[in-house]
Amino acid sequence: MSNNERKEKLTNEFVFMKDFEKSAKDFYLKVASDGRVSDEKIKKVFREIAQDEERHTEIVQKIIDIVKINL
Repeated sequence: MSNNERKEKLTNEFVFMKDFEKSAKDFYLKVASDGRVSDEKIKKVFREIAQDEERHTEIVQKIIDIVKINL
């Protein structure tokens, strides 16, 4: 496997991870906005978790950028 192929494979794995983080964020926001959840404390916790997932998405994007530039 060439260096470019390895770089592409690694990048694709991190893109998959980023998509997973986005999906998790969307899920937690969905729970926070679900009408069946009436407790504001619970909604707040899920919104905070969604914010964490957004930060994870940003971190993974930085990793993708590093891989693309430096490998």
